Amino acid sequence: MQKMVLTVLLLLISPAIMAATAADEKPIASSKIGEVATFDDVLIECFVAITTDDCEDASENTVVLNWWAYSDETNSNWPDDDAKARAGELFVNLTIDESQMITNEEINAEMANDNRNEIEDMLPVVRIVGELNVYEELGGHRIEIPIEMTPLVNLSDSTIMYIFLSKEYSIDDHNRRLTNLVYEMKPEFGFSNQANNSTQTTWSLSESHLTAAGVDFAESPYGWSVTFALFGELEGSDTNQLLYLNQVELATQPENVELNEFLMPIFAIVFGIIVISTILGNMYREEHGMPIISGYWHRDKANCLVVELTTKNRRMEIKSLEVDGPWKLSTRFKSRFIEAKKSTKIELKFKQSESTECRIHIRLEVDELGVWTQFLAIASNVNK
Repeated sequence: MQKMVLTVLLLLISPAIMAATAADEKPIASSKIGEVATFDDVLIECFVAITTDDCEDASENTVVLNWWAYSDETNSNWPDDDAKARAGELFVNLTIDESQMITNEEINAEMANDNRNEIEDMLPVVRIVGELNVYEELGGHRIEIPIEMTPLVNLSDSTIMYIFLSKEYSIDDHNRRLTNLVYEMKPEFGFSNQANNSTQTTWSLSESHLTAAGVDFAESPYGWSVTFALFGELEGSDTNQLLYLNQVELATQPENVELNEFLMPIFAIVFGIIVISTILGNMYREEHGMPIISGYWHRDKANCLVVELTTKNRRMEIKSLEVDGPWKLSTRFKSRFIEAKKSTKIELKFKQSESTECRIHIRLEVDELGVWTQFLAIASNVNK
């Protein structure tokens, strides 16, 4: 019975194991990186004050990302390492009581606009196609970004693609609230800067970094975005420019459940019900079909053991009866039938009594239940 139960458990969990393996091999959600529709968007990076006051900017065609740099001071669970690193890159002097706005990596918004006007007629200068794939890993998630990137003009060697993961609405464990908070930043350098020279590669945001940043797609699956911002100079220019900007909504949950993914748990449930029902049915039949067996020494007859058998709902045949040594029966046992719901007593005569426990093996054949061997142990009748 134990082997049967273990087998059932293995059969029941095998679909889950298969599903987990399949989940490791393919993403749970994907988002396409489409073509940029307009090229007049600007990137606003706001280093918010400790009061979470963000930068007021009501202009259109802006992508706003908010940075939080004060978790050490406030015991917030929001990530702040990347905010401090980004502030260092942009030479931002963080101040607790004042939010600071950076436009296209320039502190002066007017200068950023002037720089933009220099290349406006040349845009686009790069084309990127690809997708965002979310995978389950080690209880968390990772994001893989297979892309093909093609510069349309020659770029400088210092060109950097920044990848920002942000959330539309964020609340920390002290009920602070921010919009468009950046949780993870990763710069990428590994691509060609030569015109019409395509690079195929896969960028990634690792599970360890996302988990450390407090990213939990299972608990908070909606409102995530990945922003791609390419900064650098065109060949022959020393002006840092925003060369490419694209914010992509990140899907973290599967939109459509494939038929096989739907049928697998259904199959497991149905299969489990069938198997468990069969086991319970067999147990019920055994409980209501197997006889009750007991034994005791005869009060008046020497060396005589009485075995009492009471059948339940099944007719039964006692096919054989054997004893372990050193006990020996004085006569050979002959098989016999017992009808359902009957009781019978069998007297077993031994050649002599022994000081050891008397162990009897009774081989039975019960209608519809098959052949079984029952074991009966009776203490010796010899007084020590």
